Amino acid sequence: MSSLSWPSIAFYCAFGIFVFYQQLHLKNFRGGSEVFGLLLGLSAFLGMLAGFAYLIYYGWNVVWWAPIVIFVIGLVATFFGFFVERVAGKLTLSLAGFAGWPVCAYFMFSYVPVGT
Repeated sequence: MSSLSWPSIAFYCAFGIFVFYQQLHLKNFRGGSEVFGLLLGLSAFLGMLAGFAYLIYYGWNVVWWAPIVIFVIGLVATFFGFFVERVAGKLTLSLAGFAGWPVCAYFMFSYVPVGT
């Protein structure tokens, strides 16, 4: 288990929560502003791509089985996002995702233990 970088995984979990709520917001978007809908869709899509890229990068540079474990941990952590939703609200998490997931992505890639 020394192949798992817990700070990187923690940022991946927060990243997953932000992207999930942006995707949920996009799914339920009623079209108040076409520009905002486009930005929301673009952000959710780029977040999804960043998540896939992270898992591939981690598996390529660390060990092949780690992305499977990290993905499962991320799914479990998304359930904890429902508790955060109770406090902050869906819209707040979605809007915070515009800044939240890129920051989390930076740190989750930064803490990948390359060369171990």
